[in-house]
Amino acid sequence: MPITFAHPTTADRVTANLRPESIVISPRYAESYSFDRAGRLLSLFLDGRSFQRTLDHRLLVRDKGGDRRRIELPDAERDALLDRAFTTLATLAAALPQAGLPAEQAGPLAEALSLIGRMGPAALAADGAAYRGLFLPVSILPPDQYLALVVQATIGCSWNRCTFCGLYRDRSFRVRGVEEFRQHCQAVRDFFGAGLSLRRGLFLADANALTVPQPRLLDLIQVAQAILGAPDQPRPLFSFVSAFDAGRKSAEDWAALRCLGLSRVYIGLETGDDDLLRFVAKPGDSAAAIQAVRDIKAGGIAVGVIAMIGLGGDRFAEQHVSSTVRAISAMPLDAEDVIYLSAYREAPQTEYPSLAAGAGIRPLAPDEERAQRQAFQAALRARLPNTRVAPYHVEGFAL
Repeated sequence: MPITFAHPTTADRVTANLRPESIVISPRYAESYSFDRAGRLLSLFLDGRSFQRTLDHRLLVRDKGGDRRRIELPDAERDALLDRAFTTLATLAAALPQAGLPAEQAGPLAEALSLIGRMGPAALAADGAAYRGLFLPVSILPPDQYLALVVQATIGCSWNRCTFCGLYRDRSFRVRGVEEFRQHCQAVRDFFGAGLSLRRGLFLADANALTVPQPRLLDLIQVAQAILGAPDQPRPLFSFVSAFDAGRKSAEDWAALRCLGLSRVYIGLETGDDDLLRFVAKPGDSAAAIQAVRDIKAGGIAVGVIAMIGLGGDRFAEQHVSSTVRAISAMPLDAEDVIYLSAYREAPQTEYPSLAAGAGIRPLAPDEERAQRQAFQAALRARLPNTRVAPYHVEGFAL
């Protein structure tokens, strides 16, 4: 429901949009706030800058340097900004009876502002603490899954030895038991409450969750769908799988998962060059990755294939592009699939930087990285014109 009116005391143009899944309030020009249907603040635009509130109650803002990186505000600055925002919204709520809105607009807007007021700064801080108690940090999601409802069926990464990746070094891999996972899903449902309406699908985390043996995996997905799925059909389900572990499942296994809602599987290929795969300690070769995608597609599931720009530096640059394009081109990708290009960024406490330096490998300069991205884009779009090629900014991720 879109609503527009003049603020009774300031004459500012106020706009609001009350959607089934979200609430957006703009109390004046160039200032706006968005919330889920539990009244949980999601983002704000203020003083010409866009801020994102994470579920663990951090406030992030885009770095003025122009890249995709977000920086976290200090707690005091976050709290001051939130106090300012909620004071503005409380003033609007108090003035609303004088706005002269028709009852069919005034009632729902007053109810929305009351809900938002109850989820003010103190309640948001408590909400963030509750989230931190419910989840181990969700290290990464694909770009199209940032509004997914994440459930952690596994903890950590089953391989966790790739020399460039530090996402799961803080935890050991384990698979949750069915009853433990049931309790986790119930807690996720209770945490989000009415905010569930904003979440587009289910994401089965952590890394490589789909490598769980098939009987246990089917049980876990059935639990998630029973608690969090739509009443008449499963929620669309998404997850990561290692290209080099996916071969443990047959096309028939993937088809069975498709029946439970699995819609897209994301595969970190990184490179199609077998020499580079060995250098970064990936546990397989490009032929295994190609066969894995063929089996997944035969099971009726879409894929997102991730290749890494800059991996292997100057030493591997030429063969990295040619071999990766050749490997991805051998996969039966179509319009349902996505190829993601993600730039390598040095991660703390990983082995790759010292290994590369010891081997005399020079990182790509920014212009070389751009050229490699363009080479990938041109070659992949020429060979797979029906498959989308999209950026994947790992450094921009935050829930």
